[in-house]
Amino acid sequence: MLRRFPCRLLTTLAQGRSNPMGEKQLVLVTGGAGYIGGHVVRQLLARGYAVRNLDKLAFGDAAVRDLAANPDYDQLVGDIRHIEDVVAATRGAYGVIHLAGIVGDPACDLDHDATHTINLEATKLMVECCKYTGIRRFVFASTCSVYGAADDYVLNEGSLLNPVSLYAETNLQSERIIVKGFEGTDVVPTIVRFATVYGASPRMRFDLVVNIMTAKAVKEGKVRVFGGDQWRPNVHCQDAAAGLIACLEAPEEKVKNEVFNIGSDGQNYRIRELGELVAGCVPGARVEVMGESPDRRSYRVSFEKARQVLGFAPSFRVEDGVREVRDLLASGAVADHLDDRYYNVRYLYR
Repeated sequence: MLRRFPCRLLTTLAQGRSNPMGEKQLVLVTGGAGYIGGHVVRQLLARGYAVRNLDKLAFGDAAVRDLAANPDYDQLVGDIRHIEDVVAATRGAYGVIHLAGIVGDPACDLDHDATHTINLEATKLMVECCKYTGIRRFVFASTCSVYGAADDYVLNEGSLLNPVSLYAETNLQSERIIVKGFEGTDVVPTIVRFATVYGASPRMRFDLVVNIMTAKAVKEGKVRVFGGDQWRPNVHCQDAAAGLIACLEAPEEKVKNEVFNIGSDGQNYRIRELGELVAGCVPGARVEVMGESPDRRSYRVSFEKARQVLGFAPSFRVEDGVREVRDLLASGAVADHLDDRYYNVRYLYR
């Protein structure tokens, strides 16, 4: 059942951040209480939008709890699989930033039926409801994991796609559903493929490579690296949020049916190099190279298109994120980084 937190919200279908009457433009964020979503909501509010967040709050409301009294923030506790929730959430919105879903290979692998329902079937529902309620812009958060195992080349948005996990495959299928589903309509869909995300967030995660490496360095004094030669592109969670908003705000002709990798060309690293960066930011920590990794993904990604078309460039480096997480742990803000709440696969299916 859809639940709404009590707060006032002004909505409009007009383009721009406000209409001639001064009402703020409404953007719906799905999964706005998540690791990236909490940053998206805050950045939108800071940029003068009204924000509606549709989220089950499966991980709690820590990412948005302090926004309850904000008159421009509307919290809907609901499910993207339920048509009545999605229709209510999209009604009156100018744009949608669609983040909600099961994220990560391990979490998606635990229950394939749930993954297909939430990551794929709900996408179809979202598209149909957005057409029905008349939204104008639709930005979908996908992943660079769709490139899969291809470390011989630097990949761009037109490269061959080779997903090697259910998580990547459902994201790729959702991309296609979105572009095809909005054909012949006035909706402007845009796909964003994130690099591997890192950094501190109100809804913290430690099931991400840089974050868990940092926690191990702080708590154990060593960073374990499995394999080490695999390539990963990286992006800070705040930059990921900014990339979504850049797509929402860009001229329609530049982003309609387009795909953008969001990250930084200077942050393509081998796993071993990431370990060395982390150890260098944590006094006394050292890198310990272990056996081969079972993770077959290895890819380097170009982010030139986002820079040229959107004028987008990340503000954070990996070292910045490592220091954030290091200081978060040192301050005691995170009492136990091994707590299930910080791991999608553990918390969702505990």
